[in-house]
Amino acid sequence: MTSPVARIGAFVAGLLAVFGIAFGVGVAVGPWDVDTAPSHSTHQQESPQQGSPQQHVTTEVPHDGH
Repeated sequence: MTSPVARIGAFVAGLLAVFGIAFGVGVAVGPWDVDTAPSHSTHQQESPQQGSPQQHVTTEVPHDGH
């Protein structure tokens, strides 16, 4: 039987090898999403026109005093 230190070392070496290979493949393949549009939104946000303040119109119903 092998010592726990050797087993942990082999496990860490295996993880480094797997993640190193995955990183190398990722760098070689490159990004999949090359679209310049932001991915979090598909609609352009509407903004009020420059120079014109937003106006809120409120109407009040007159009371007849009852």
